Amino acid sequence: MRVRRLKIPVLSRLTWAWFCFVALCGVGVVYSVFDNGRTRAAVAMAVEGIERLAPPAEPKKVASDLERFQREQEALAPTFAADALRQPELLEAEDALSGIEDPYLPREDAAADVIITVDGAPARAIGSARAKAVTPWTPVAAPDAELLKRTAYGSVPRVAADGRKPSKFYAQQFTPGDKRPVALIVGGLGINRALTERAIDELPPQVTLAFAPYAKDLTFWTKRARDAGHEIMIEIPMENRTGDEEALGPAALLTTRTAEENAQRLDWILSRFSGYFGVTNYLGAKFSGDRDAMEALLARIDTAGLAYVDDTGALSRARVVGEATTVNRLIDPGYGPDKGQSQRDLQSLEKIAAADGDALGKTYVHDETLTAISDWASSLDERGFALAPASAVLAMRAGDR
Repeated sequence: MRVRRLKIPVLSRLTWAWFCFVALCGVGVVYSVFDNGRTRAAVAMAVEGIERLAPPAEPKKVASDLERFQREQEALAPTFAADALRQPELLEAEDALSGIEDPYLPREDAAADVIITVDGAPARAIGSARAKAVTPWTPVAAPDAELLKRTAYGSVPRVAADGRKPSKFYAQQFTPGDKRPVALIVGGLGINRALTERAIDELPPQVTLAFAPYAKDLTFWTKRARDAGHEIMIEIPMENRTGDEEALGPAALLTTRTAEENAQRLDWILSRFSGYFGVTNYLGAKFSGDRDAMEALLARIDTAGLAYVDDTGALSRARVVGEATTVNRLIDPGYGPDKGQSQRDLQSLEKIAAADGDALGKTYVHDETLTAISDWASSLDERGFALAPASAVLAMRAGDR
């Protein structure tokens, strides 16, 4: 009986290629199971970075993602602040968008390029959604190393060796004319990405923008604001009469803390980003009512060469040093059912300016507020008023202009 030898079938190159592909897939599956989620984390980080710079096209998904992002940042930011205050070295870590070239600015060497976003639409330029400005404007000066000094929590403002002050160097240029100046500060920026971008791109460049110290990617957003012509400020959370310290975060200035503890927290706040001309309070009725605490704060701010804008009326009780002023009116931020209150408050600024020579208002970012401000400012010049940066009104009140 003849025994037939077993022959290995000859496989084609295509078959071998398929075998190799299946084997690689198997190795990938095994690795992903045992790598403790590192691969999935890396992918998630990459996707998150893309979404931040160019959100997907579906409006409903964008809205839900932004709401989730805002909730996460509001929840995590105070925790980060608390950790940073205990461990200053944590503040050396850069935010996710710091150092990234602004995708909205055209490059000099790419005149023929089109910047593509995930939804396929070209990215808009800074300020392209804004109505044509009535008065000329220029970008606010970039941070100058000579106006910074190192502390345990990072770089904070100072007066330069040649006498230059941040309050003047980072102020938006403004030339007074024959029209009464009206200024407006919009605060609470940086927490909500969509509202922050709207404020930067849609509001007139003369509107001053104030950023929350707990927000993420402040270097990125504040650069965009300066490039769009807005002078910027930083908010200082202060103890309010409600006594709800947790709502203000761990870096809040409190009357129950020592002067040294409050000074440490102030340094942390002032180191969050650079290029601002002044600071403003966030709440703070109780802290501002403590004369000793307030005078210590004003002295520290003056030493740093900064301006201070208050909305509590505390400046009438404390001994004021340096550049400081009080807002004339807080503009309704549009949270309540009366959607016309913001517009009426803005109109009241005109009456104050007509009577007193100038007016300064302050509000917080909200969809309703941004729309009201844009509508109000578009015809302000026609009614005989000039929209001015907050620094200009402060300088006029100090007799500098």
